Amino acid sequence: MGAWFSATKAGSVATMTFDTVEGVLKKNNFAIGFSGGDFQINTNIDNGETFCGSLYQRVNSRLEAGVQLSWTAGGESTTRFGLGARYLLDPCTALRAKVNNQSQVGLGFEQKIREGVTLTLSAFVDGKNFKAGGHKVGLALELEQ
Repeated sequence: MGAWFSATKAGSVATMTFDTVEGVLKKNNFAIGFSGGDFQINTNIDNGETFCGSLYQRVNSRLEAGVQLSWTAGGESTTRFGLGARYLLDPCTALRAKVNNQSQVGLGFEQKIREGVTLTLSAFVDGKNFKAGGHKVGLALELEQ
């Protein structure tokens, strides 16, 4: 059985900011989604200009995948598209990958060392500007109580 939900970044059905001095609506955001078992669908509109949608699915007990789309209206209309996945090698080890239409690639390796201690290694590569640098490498040690 699924469940409908609606929220914005602030957690309500819709948020609006009205400037009383200028008498104009400064911001308006709305989001709605559906969660059903092993998948979620979300959509949102920001300021009537940016339209976004995402789909997440737990494909099986070891694989999760998601896709995100957005389009911004106006003078410089832009479309963005991204894919991501998480794969469990074993109960303590996971691989993550994401790529978008701007040729940006992110990779991650997550290892649960013991209960409450997780080590994560990550990398981000900008494929459009490969020679220019600016790529990132990360290391995280997460300690839980």
